[in-house]
Amino acid sequence: MRTRISIALIILSILSLLMIDCNKDPVSTIDDTKPGRRDYIWSIDSVEYGNLPSKIQLESIWGSSSADIWGATGDAADVRDCLWHFDGTKWTRATAGTPITENTGNKVVYAVWGTEKNNVWAFGRKIKQNVLSAFIMHYDGNVWLDVTPSNVQAIAGHLYNVYGITKNNIWVGGYEYALHYDGSQWKNFKIADSITVGSIAVNDKYIYLNAYSPWGKNIQLAYMFDGSNFKLIDKTTDAELKFAGLFWATNYSLNSFANGLISATITLNGNIDPMSWHKEFNTPTFFAEKMIQSSKNIFAVGQWNLVYHYNGTDWKQIFIDIPNHTVDSFALFWGVWTDGNEVFICDTENGVIYHGR
Repeated sequence: MRTRISIALIILSILSLLMIDCNKDPVSTIDDTKPGRRDYIWSIDSVEYGNLPSKIQLESIWGSSSADIWGATGDAADVRDCLWHFDGTKWTRATAGTPITENTGNKVVYAVWGTEKNNVWAFGRKIKQNVLSAFIMHYDGNVWLDVTPSNVQAIAGHLYNVYGITKNNIWVGGYEYALHYDGSQWKNFKIADSITVGSIAVNDKYIYLNAYSPWGKNIQLAYMFDGSNFKLIDKTTDAELKFAGLFWATNYSLNSFANGLISATITLNGNIDPMSWHKEFNTPTFFAEKMIQSSKNIFAVGQWNLVYHYNGTDWKQIFIDIPNHTVDSFALFWGVWTDGNEVFICDTENGVIYHGR
């Protein structure tokens, strides 16, 4: 009798423990990431222009450190201005000796990303004998090489943006296509006709992208990767603007930087609730680019001196203040990069790189 009671008590105890465990907060780990700084002292980086009259107008920036940063701008007036490098002292043109300046077609790059000093990628387009194709370069620490595989070269369009996760997990967006690199090969995913992938975002489980029409059709589209292809999960017009570009995904929300930050709830299967889009905060102008260094250190920059920072708790506008210098109140801030200790922001209107230390 006592044995039966003891067994019953043990079973009840185990069930109680299981019930307690099931009721625990699903977040089992503590995020001890250090919040990003906001107390920067700002200066202006030196830019070595040489004999070309162009302005440095970086749209994409990535660095292995604050003394080794690459910048890309495919919209440069001269192709020799589409790739730049910062060595800790000054910015200089970095196209010399790369496939960009080889006599094998007109080539430019729009986006740059890497994992370390000797593993850097740049993405753009090439025009050879009036034939347009996607273009990929890779830097091994010594030399840039054209590494565009045949399946990517077959894409008659530009590659505009990159979202890198690890050296063996890279996503790239461009005209009508998204690309994925698994460490050995690139795979193409056709998204839709006559659209451009504006940004790609990834959380712990799912991959999202936004797309828009470059032909004035006033439409914004949201897609999710289902493991084999991208499926449309929501759409809006520019007038309605439920969401826009520059996606950023957490495990619980899909966020879009527009004239402020707009968020939607991610459901258990990775889809979004299309009725849940709401404004987190408003800004008078639009964001142009974002930089997510960690979950507690995010920068978003844009038109009219727009700089916002997220430290894991709240968003705050940051104002660049430099003695004896007036920041252009109508400047378009675009390229942005931070390592958590320093931050670089490009004023594309005036060819100025603001450096926060």
